[in-house]
Amino acid sequence: MTVRLKVRHLDLGQTLGCGQTFRWEELGPGVWRGPIGDALVTLRAGSGWLRADSEPSVPDLRQRVFEYLRLGDDTDRVVRELSKDPVMERGIKSVSGLRLVKMDEWECLASYVLATFTNIERIKKMIERLSTRYGDPITEDVRAFPSVDRLAEASVRDLESLGLGYRARYLAEVCEAVDDGRLDRMRRMPDDELREELLTLSGVGDKVADCVSLFGFGRLTAFPIDVWMERALLRLYAEKGSYRHLRGFASGRFGDLAGYAQEYLYYNERVLSCAGGCVFTRPGGSSGRTP
Repeated sequence: MTVRLKVRHLDLGQTLGCGQTFRWEELGPGVWRGPIGDALVTLRAGSGWLRADSEPSVPDLRQRVFEYLRLGDDTDRVVRELSKDPVMERGIKSVSGLRLVKMDEWECLASYVLATFTNIERIKKMIERLSTRYGDPITEDVRAFPSVDRLAEASVRDLESLGLGYRARYLAEVCEAVDDGRLDRMRRMPDDELREELLTLSGVGDKVADCVSLFGFGRLTAFPIDVWMERALLRLYAEKGSYRHLRGFASGRFGDLAGYAQEYLYYNERVLSCAGGCVFTRPGGSSGRTP
């Protein structure tokens, strides 16, 4: 099945290759492929449009892509409001094609439990092994992310055999604690209550709770903080301190667009800074570096 959608402010490379989601691969310039639920989706972006193909054909492909890429978000408002921040003012148009994704809540939770203290390439390998072993087939070579019920059948030793290390126990305990009913209740919780609920789960600390709130449950007030964000907040805003302090700073500064601000700053620090091409700088200086 093929659908075509009108879209503004979308760069597939920035969006799908920046580390917020883990199962997409670039096939060529402007062409990305990855699973959304039980369909393998290929995306091709042009000027003002997006083409999506799926294998197998699914009748709700348009809605899946629309929701996954958050195409209903008012990105003009996002850019306009965050441009009021003097750090972001000049460079924000360079990253305005970077959209937040909206993953399935369970897939996001399980993926980020695996994502602690490791790099993106290893996270991808762990998720692919997990999907290959326990996921339902989509195509001959690709399987869907496994359901919580299917993963709950696996023992800690089974999960350890996939190279998950100490995360295997965390994942097994999360599978015991979470079911569709609990996930549904979490969807209806206010942002702060959802975060506290996530923090009760094994393997979920502050950063994982905020990542799952943002990329899984779609809560734009969430502001995940890792070492890259600590560097960004120090370099650009001269802010340092505890996770709670930095999270409070971000909430006060960016409000209900904190999630977008985080992803823009993260991309600037992790991708553009490493390439020597920052677009966000502290006012009054070219690099914004803090002594």
